Amino acid sequence: MARIAAPTDERVLAPTPAGLPIDFEGPSVAPLDGDPGLEWGPRYLKLLLLLLVSAAFFEGYDSSILALLLPNIQSTFHVSEAVLGITRIPIELGLFVAFFVARLSDRLGRRPTLLWSVVGYTVFTALTALSWDIWSFALFQFASRIFLGAEYAIGVTMIVEEFPVARRARALGTLLTFSALGTIVVGILLGAGLQDGPLEWRAFYLVGLAPLLVLSVFRRRLRETRRFEAVKAGRIHEERKPSMLEPWRTSSRRNILLVGLMHMLRSIPLYGSTAWWAFYAERERGFTSAEVAVFIICAYGLGCLGYYVCGRAMERWGRRPTAMVYFSGGIAFSILLFQVSSKPVSFVALLLAVFFGLGMGPVMSAFATELFPTELRGQAAAWIRNVFEIAGYVFGPALVGILGDHATGAVGNVGDTVSLLMLLQLPTLWLVWRYVPETKGQDLADAAA
Repeated sequence: MARIAAPTDERVLAPTPAGLPIDFEGPSVAPLDGDPGLEWGPRYLKLLLLLLVSAAFFEGYDSSILALLLPNIQSTFHVSEAVLGITRIPIELGLFVAFFVARLSDRLGRRPTLLWSVVGYTVFTALTALSWDIWSFALFQFASRIFLGAEYAIGVTMIVEEFPVARRARALGTLLTFSALGTIVVGILLGAGLQDGPLEWRAFYLVGLAPLLVLSVFRRRLRETRRFEAVKAGRIHEERKPSMLEPWRTSSRRNILLVGLMHMLRSIPLYGSTAWWAFYAERERGFTSAEVAVFIICAYGLGCLGYYVCGRAMERWGRRPTAMVYFSGGIAFSILLFQVSSKPVSFVALLLAVFFGLGMGPVMSAFATELFPTELRGQAAAWIRNVFEIAGYVFGPALVGILGDHATGAVGNVGDTVSLLMLLQLPTLWLVWRYVPETKGQDLADAAA
């Protein structure tokens, strides 16, 4: 399982893409950094990172196909915006189910679970290209998200277990970078007109066959993590795993509710807007597919600097002021993006909406980990991301489709619906200012206290 929130600062502060599964039970293996018997050479670690970044790349790639080609998918299946929104519920629930699939790696091993996850993702992505109606499309995407989420979570686990502490944070950062690169590649293919070919949007999903080709070449060179083998052989003591309900039996439940509510109020409008922006741009503002592609490439190419700036800002000025600025910027520029008709203004608004809205990932990860004691940190982070944040993945896009449906929706258009949902983030400003303690420069034990 993915153990993002482990007992070292490096693991705690490494941000993870929102919505991906994190182990409820936390680390099962005591960290043994520096033990030469449990480390591979640099050549194998480079190969391992190459194989794992493909999982991160296709996590971003697959999610972006649905977001950027939503108008094309609607035209093929002749369904309303409300139906498109409803189908996002089962599709995104796949990420929640991925948590249980990824947990199998603690019993079956990281290597076999990762390899079968790649096969499962590839098969169901290919089947998506053969969908005959919107419901078969939703079913295949649901299954695809299960294996994709599990694949990414296990990949993070393998990096945490195999890479020495000095290189671990850089390797995790590389995974995040390749996730954003997946979105950029979809934008490039969109700009190149791949959707105008005989297969239309289905061609994008056939590109998802690439992981299976990579796997067939490098499958025999991928090894089981030495830490997992050592635990199974009894050479490493396996720590007791606390109950997944343990955080709710302690004073930490207050912070779980606080941070979880902040994540949910952020994720509902955030993922509603990212899922529907391309549809809004084409159907309500008259953008061409090429213009959408250029906007996305530039926004994710430059806007993702927000991750870096956020990390530096929260170390220099603190978590709370950084969060306040990023929340404010995300709300303001997202509303501007969905209200203006000027394309130059929309371009600037999209850059800044991505910069602030997505770029605040590091500070949200800090809130989800630093406010909890070491023995509960993994479970607390899992509750926050697997329950509260995934709620945004599931209900954000659905609400936009249902309320914004041009024929039956209570609001009647996507732009105003997203703008209204953005107001859900306003209470987070008050929660941060009133209830979240500042943890800048504090020892993790002091921050949790």
